[in-house]
Amino acid sequence: MGLPIVYVDLDGVLAKFPENLDEIDISISDECRQWCNETGKHHSDFEGIFSTLKAMDGADEAIHRLMQKFDVYLLSTAPWANTSSWSEKRIWVEQHLPSLPKKKLILAHNKSLVRGSYLIDDRSKNGASEFGIHEGQEWIHFGSTEFPDWESVLEYLEC
Repeated sequence: MGLPIVYVDLDGVLAKFPENLDEIDISISDECRQWCNETGKHHSDFEGIFSTLKAMDGADEAIHRLMQKFDVYLLSTAPWANTSSWSEKRIWVEQHLPSLPKKKLILAHNKSLVRGSYLIDDRSKNGASEFGIHEGQEWIHFGSTEFPDWESVLEYLEC
């Protein structure tokens, strides 16, 4: 039997995802704002937004430390209406997480369907909160009072 599996969400956990239009990267902010106003869609559906995300402080170091004790996979949801988000997320991983081996990115719309020990995710959506109801699985709510940052998560997992 191998190492326990831990899944790590991408947006809001490893990558800083803008919560509103004022936080959009300057390189696309005007174009994104205009597109959102014209279409009425959320900025997560804007093609090109995922390539502009910045890494969270300590993200690559956290992945490196997790890999000492766990089989680490990224488990993310890509907006269905933003077809470029799928490839942008893959490219983002290569650029910002050099310590993560290739082919460790899983894109899924229901995170409760995967098997593993832990899911580190900042939102309860897309099956994240249901991940913790299965025996032997635990959802670690990143950004919560209990797990506000990477250091608290790593300490909990004793990495």
